[in-house]
Amino acid sequence: MEKKSREEMDVVVDGRGTKISYGDLNMSLRVDKTMEGLATKSISDLLSKWISPGRTILVQPVFDFGEDFEKRVSEVFPDRPLRNEKMEYNENTGQFTYLVEERKARVDSVGLQVKLISFSNTKKKPIMVEMVSVSNELEKKISIINKKLAETSSKPLELEIEGNKQKIYISPNQILSFLKVETKDFLESVKLLVDKEKVTQILASNGQGKTSISWTVRMIEDNLMARYNGGGLKPVVLGIDSGPNTDGSLADKYIEVDLSQQKMFFFEEGNLFKSYSVSTGLRYPTPVGSYKIQNKLPMGFSSIFQVWMPWWMAFDYREDIGAYLGIHELPYRLVGEEKIYRFGNYIGNRKTGGCVALSPGDSKEVYDKSFPGMDVVIYE
Repeated sequence: MEKKSREEMDVVVDGRGTKISYGDLNMSLRVDKTMEGLATKSISDLLSKWISPGRTILVQPVFDFGEDFEKRVSEVFPDRPLRNEKMEYNENTGQFTYLVEERKARVDSVGLQVKLISFSNTKKKPIMVEMVSVSNELEKKISIINKKLAETSSKPLELEIEGNKQKIYISPNQILSFLKVETKDFLESVKLLVDKEKVTQILASNGQGKTSISWTVRMIEDNLMARYNGGGLKPVVLGIDSGPNTDGSLADKYIEVDLSQQKMFFFEEGNLFKSYSVSTGLRYPTPVGSYKIQNKLPMGFSSIFQVWMPWWMAFDYREDIGAYLGIHELPYRLVGEEKIYRFGNYIGNRKTGGCVALSPGDSKEVYDKSFPGMDVVIYE
């Protein structure tokens, strides 16, 4: 047995023949442990057992395997490399498919162990060892992501209109029809996107054609991402107004004003920080367009209307009236120490001379969070 353990053996793996010894894989024969199974007291006792008619004694060799056996095996028999793996997304099923020309594979080390300790007749016949496929990281990720995607679209999505008893139910098939999956770096990040046109069709067919599509899409995307990340099933609640026209992606921080709603929406880091009621131009309509905050002053003064305008931020100069338009608090006149507002509190109604007015408190908050050069977009 000791002589046998020092022999070189022919091992064929993946069509490649290699000569190895037990020592190459850090295996050693334990003769003492092997002989324990014979339970003999002397050599004569052993010989008498061997020559007894009809007696067969099975001697199973006992090996010690070094801690680095697996490492030695991988060094002697390198893994078969992965070739041309890729993934495809099926919009109809909402699932990824893993594709590979040839899988990564390694030696079946357990099968190799069994054959090595069996003392095969290596002089006549090589030891044949199989390669086993290795499930790689991308394949594992796809399996996990597919499960999460299936859970995301498995239940209907409920839309509620605030202040309205109407509810809109979007079926799992409809979710799949408008859901798009954006991935980066082989699924290191996954983002769920929604087809705006298809959401528009769903809203229009349910009598909600005036609802802001951009905002509704953003709310649906946030809801589905929450589902994807393991959150519970919650309805998407839309406000009684149409919401903002933008989705938070114009800049890191910006202001949107919607004249039809008399609302201001303050966005930062892609999220809606807060919405405010405002008053915009009546006799001189607040102009629609894209602007930037040009300057900031804790207190502005209008020579046209002879009023003070706290927390002033100019966003445009109009040559036809020879004046700046800005965002500010409700303007007032001072009579002694008393503030006299020109039309009272008219926030929520068109009343200004072209500026965007906010109520006390709101104006200071917006002023503190804004800066010169920040984007201001105004929609009708």
